[in-house]
Amino acid sequence: MSTSILIVENELDIADIIRRYLEFEGFTATCVISCEDARVACAARLPDVIVLDWRLPGISGDEWVDELRAHPQTADIPIVMMTGGYPTPRLQAHMAAAEIPILIKPFSLDQLVEYIERVSTRQRIIGAD
Repeated sequence: MSTSILIVENELDIADIIRRYLEFEGFTATCVISCEDARVACAARLPDVIVLDWRLPGISGDEWVDELRAHPQTADIPIVMMTGGYPTPRLQAHMAAAEIPILIKPFSLDQLVEYIERVSTRQRIIGAD
């Protein structure tokens, strides 16, 4: 079974490029454009990993991270944060505390795959008691 990735990115062209590349690499990928849409997608089927943009309509990616971590069903989903802007010191500290890597756009899609593999492997190791 392939790893399922939920891509939360409001720029559809970027989301589609990421989705196609991840599918080429053997992942199953779904794209949504907001945290509200991501909530619906997670209610339908929890992803193995979330690739999350920081700047989104409605609530920001880092605010949604707090929401995810607050619920037992989603608390352990590995996340990779991405941003097109410079991450603020507050965001950097928040993501470091949550052990969430940040990719700054434009980034290499190979680097994204590496981060996904790293966070999903780390999660499996932590959960393998």
